[in-house]
Amino acid sequence: MKKRNLITLILVPALILSLALGVYAATGSKQIEVTYRDISIQMNGKPVVADQEPFIFDGRTFVPLRFVAQALGQNVTWDDSKSQVRVAKPLELNSAFNGKTVYLSKEYQVFAIELEGNATTGYQWTAKDYDKNLLDLIGGEPQYVIHSTGTSTEPMVGVGGTYVFRFMTKGQIGETTIKLANERSWETTEAPAETFELNVRSNLTDSVVILDDEDNGGAVALIYPLQNLDLLLKGNPTTGYMWEVVGADGQILALKGEPVFKADSEALGAPGVFTFHFEAQAPGQTMLQLIYSKSGEDQPAQEYNLLVCVY
Repeated sequence: MKKRNLITLILVPALILSLALGVYAATGSKQIEVTYRDISIQMNGKPVVADQEPFIFDGRTFVPLRFVAQALGQNVTWDDSKSQVRVAKPLELNSAFNGKTVYLSKEYQVFAIELEGNATTGYQWTAKDYDKNLLDLIGGEPQYVIHSTGTSTEPMVGVGGTYVFRFMTKGQIGETTIKLANERSWETTEAPAETFELNVRSNLTDSVVILDDEDNGGAVALIYPLQNLDLLLKGNPTTGYMWEVVGADGQILALKGEPVFKADSEALGAPGVFTFHFEAQAPGQTMLQLIYSKSGEDQPAQEYNLLVCVY
């Protein structure tokens, strides 16, 4: 019981009453006495400030779970229906998402951008622009991870690596474009060797997230069990072409029922929109793939891909 009460105390805002020798924190009908000692936290050798001050209770030091997990680049969600905290790997995006859009809940979600580079050449990936009111770059800079060179513990000279940018939404609704550049710091007048842009929409507050054709190749993060997905795709069944799902992990995201077609007008043979309703089944990550094809043809006329991450 003590463990459960302490976890509730750490994760849920509590009533704090200052006393001479310590602090009493009330949660429900129980109280515990804790002590604050200006405890400092360091991440990778750098001091960081938590949004809730760590404290000592019964000879143990307690720190906020959400703060520590997010500082380490992990995503944290709270399932009120199950009284459950879930810590998971963040949504991870690579160079294939250049120019694409990612849809996120406004509720403090972590996502990562991973780009290949080689610091030994003098070129480095840096963040050039993004709305700091909407996003926080965890640690203030990317982490550079040198590629493995097999069993040797010493990296080979000149081997490349991966720049990992970990961003977190800040509880605000809005839209911004993250702009990254791979450049040498001393070449101020030269164009970057590479650039990367990602549109971020932090506004998913509805129980059903609605995406369409323009989101092809992008990504979306859903909060389980609070959010599901409706996918609206243009088509015309009178031509013999139909949209169908050809790829998705049904244990993470499942299609519910048959797609519904609604014509744009009452004219005979009018095109319209197919609506697919998907429901999140469990936390995880899957690539949702659909094709628009006609029976008897070898190649589909269109393909649709969406990276779906369920937290």
